[in-house]
Amino acid sequence: MSHSDLTVVIPFYQRTPEPLVRAINSIKAQQGVGCPHVLIVDDESPLPARSILNEHFPGHESFIQLIEQKNKGAAGARNVALDHLPESTRYVAFLDSDDEWTPRHLDHALRILSQGYDFYFSNYQRSDWPQDRFSQMKLNLQSHHCLDAERQLYGFVGDVLLPVMGQQMIKTSSVVYRWTALPEVRFPEHLVLGEDDVFWLRALRKVNHAGFCFQVELEMGEGVNISQGGGWGELRSFRLMIENLEKWRSLPRLFPDEVALPELCRENIHKIRQDFVAGLLHRLRRREGLPMDYWARYTRLDPLWFSTLPTQILKKLGDKP
Repeated sequence: MSHSDLTVVIPFYQRTPEPLVRAINSIKAQQGVGCPHVLIVDDESPLPARSILNEHFPGHESFIQLIEQKNKGAAGARNVALDHLPESTRYVAFLDSDDEWTPRHLDHALRILSQGYDFYFSNYQRSDWPQDRFSQMKLNLQSHHCLDAERQLYGFVGDVLLPVMGQQMIKTSSVVYRWTALPEVRFPEHLVLGEDDVFWLRALRKVNHAGFCFQVELEMGEGVNISQGGGWGELRSFRLMIENLEKWRSLPRLFPDEVALPELCRENIHKIRQDFVAGLLHRLRRREGLPMDYWARYTRLDPLWFSTLPTQILKKLGDKP
């Protein structure tokens, strides 16, 4: 069965060839479906995608389309791909260049979408996690509509706000959706983190039905990933805090009708504030300080962070033996 009406979107920015090779091989290893069209957007990667494709996938032009552009970030790269889909596209699947699918991912997705559902996602896991994501969030299958018990396919029942925004239920590389149902939805390019969650909530508010698979169909990789890494007190951890803060500050403006969202945002902003002050004190004890641009950007986003400082200092003093 051919599925040239299904396009797989891969934004690419890596320093080694292995992640992309594994990602493409996982597409080629899909069972129960024909080979989809693959659209790779090389986002000014340090290692060009073209050289990897030429070396590892001779004749790739028959099923892979490559777009090369100046760096716009993951959101911008995905949006460029969505703006250049083949006219035959009916379904879009996302796959990050360091992730891999299990062999039945697309088969399960198309089974769900063929039953009138417009949006599909699956369970996922990292190799260093003790549990898969759905188990971590204690997803109760009895609360959802069973579509195929053998394949563990379900129709999602309930509100998606907390699972999507608060529990990271949906990972980008697990998503397949009906393009004709959501042709105008795009990723917000001003966000470095959380741009995918904005897409999912926008999409799920527009469609009538979403389905998912409880099986782990996505193995997350460890290539270049802006949302991962950064040990306690390291500068990268502060950059991630700032980008997360930008996300939670932006969400109420992006979704003014979501009445439960402001409280969720306040809770997360408070947690980030505590982590920021604790990390700052950790660096000051080591006489490392923090670059001025970090101070400036964080303070612009959260000018009240100073209010947490006395409490955190007292707590640290109380923790001393």
